[in-house]
Amino acid sequence: MPAIDASALDKNQIVQMTKLGMQAGAIKGAIDGAGTDMKLSAEDIGELRAAGVDEEVIEYLEATGHAESTVEEAPVDAPTGPAPADDGAGPSPAPAPGAEEEGETLSQEELEQRISERAEQLNAEKKAAAEREQKIAAEARKLPNAKRMLASGDNMGAARIYLKFIDMGPDMASDEWYEAQFGLASALYGEGILSGAALPLLDVIMAGPQRTHFKKAFGMLKELTKRIGFQPPMLEEMTKFYIGDMNQDFKDEFNYYLGKFFFDYGRNDLAIDYLSKVSNKASDYPEALYVMGIAQLGQQAKMGEALKNFERAIIAGENEPGGNEEILQLGYLALARVFYEVGYYDVALYYYQKIPTDTSRNARAAFETAWTYFVKNDYKRALGAFHTLHSPYYDDWYFPDLYILESTVYLNLCDFQKSKQALAKFQTDYLDPQPRLDKFLTETTEPSEYWKAIVEYYSDKSPKGEKALPEVFVSPVLADLGFHRLYGVIRTLQAERNALKANISTLGEFGNTVLGGVELQLQTKIEEGGILVQQKLSQVNKELQDWDIKATQISFDIDSEEKNQLQAKLLNQNVQQGPQQGTSLLVVADDFTPWPFEGEYWSDEVTNYRSQLQSQCAPE
Repeated sequence: MPAIDASALDKNQIVQMTKLGMQAGAIKGAIDGAGTDMKLSAEDIGELRAAGVDEEVIEYLEATGHAESTVEEAPVDAPTGPAPADDGAGPSPAPAPGAEEEGETLSQEELEQRISERAEQLNAEKKAAAEREQKIAAEARKLPNAKRMLASGDNMGAARIYLKFIDMGPDMASDEWYEAQFGLASALYGEGILSGAALPLLDVIMAGPQRTHFKKAFGMLKELTKRIGFQPPMLEEMTKFYIGDMNQDFKDEFNYYLGKFFFDYGRNDLAIDYLSKVSNKASDYPEALYVMGIAQLGQQAKMGEALKNFERAIIAGENEPGGNEEILQLGYLALARVFYEVGYYDVALYYYQKIPTDTSRNARAAFETAWTYFVKNDYKRALGAFHTLHSPYYDDWYFPDLYILESTVYLNLCDFQKSKQALAKFQTDYLDPQPRLDKFLTETTEPSEYWKAIVEYYSDKSPKGEKALPEVFVSPVLADLGFHRLYGVIRTLQAERNALKANISTLGEFGNTVLGGVELQLQTKIEEGGILVQQKLSQVNKELQDWDIKATQISFDIDSEEKNQLQAKLLNQNVQQGPQQGTSLLVVADDFTPWPFEGEYWSDEVTNYRSQLQSQCAPE
């Protein structure tokens, strides 16, 4: 992976990396890569602090010898002897203009010569400054042409003009600087170079809502947050912005964005504050209610309000043109899970049954439905749900505890043979491949290798033959929402890196800086994703060990109960047994209409199946 050019690392790049929201650890890694060439003065350190660079980074610069220490030295102790006598001469006169050392004596001619040289120097500096201003003005006159190029789709041509103007160091308070920053952000955004667009876009946003392009810049910011997770802590400064004179649609967008921003940072009180300001006419209103409900779940005192917000989110989603199916499903699942947690199982089942069968959330809802039937001791419906979840329709889902639940139900019904069969299936499908999972976790040490093992599992790059990681354990990783989010960000960063490399000659030093930042972000996200994969697989491994212990306990119980039942039957030989186990008759819904079952699976009826299997336990 290309690293940031060490010779190019300076205080400005450190500021840019901070604005990009990069963690202190990542910036310290870039500093390490700079070697010993980078030296910053105490004045540079002061500028870094003023720009908001993390104090941890500044301390690291000083500790590694890349910067002068800004700690003030202790004052030298005053002499303890008597003060020297005043000779009455008074203070020495100030040296004559041009005198460089104390006591230097210049003739009148030499003094005039030095004054003349100094005047020439000042005139030259003034002339250079005037020429610089003329050049800046000349480049500023090209900005309208850059704007036309941008409108015509020539993003990189426009970017070249904007960059040249910005690199000349115009007044940052000028309208031209603001226009150039917005133009550069728009050009790079249009070219798919999102990280490059982030820095100038942030400058435009921080210039405030009273400036011309704030609304358009805010729209791009929302997209950057969605696609590359760009939401640096500096955005908290937007809480100081006054948007009272904006239209309601924009105020709703602004309040929803800040509410979600604080929610993502775990600051739920502020999240609720902003989300509650989203009006019921807003396009984000159902989402705001749902996120607000999630934020309130962590606060026991607000549990009732959380349930109301889930219900309001569902109603708002239903009222949207065409319906907001995403929010409807999320809202129903949230209500089902809350009622399950508090023991209202029938209410939970009502909401689980609201999840459509043709959606990706159906499998999870069906599985949680089976659990709910199990914990409320409705074994007949639980077995119906188990049977459907064993169908090919759900083959790609990871439900190891399903066999444990099924074995437990059969044990409670004294159908020991089927209880053993469920345990045998658990052994074959999950416990037999587990040693390979354990070996994979032991031998794989680098986060990037964990990430590579998952994302390349089904690709042409994957090695042929038996893979180190059994396929059954890939499913729980692919089903993880965090994995999907990171995968999307990494794919976007990879595309951005390719776009940067294709345009690096146009972007010059700025392009190299952004490319280094993208490479660093890409590496950080891959490592973050690898750690997530490692944690998920370790969790799977630990849960399998726990389920293995439970399976062993059930096996002991089966042996014990078989003996007890045999003794009970010997003592009650005249008692008639119930219907033979294993009947293929299922009952649908609550009207007890017989449903002939011949080995097919109706996934849309999973929550209504009721097995006709009777208990075979002998009477006491």
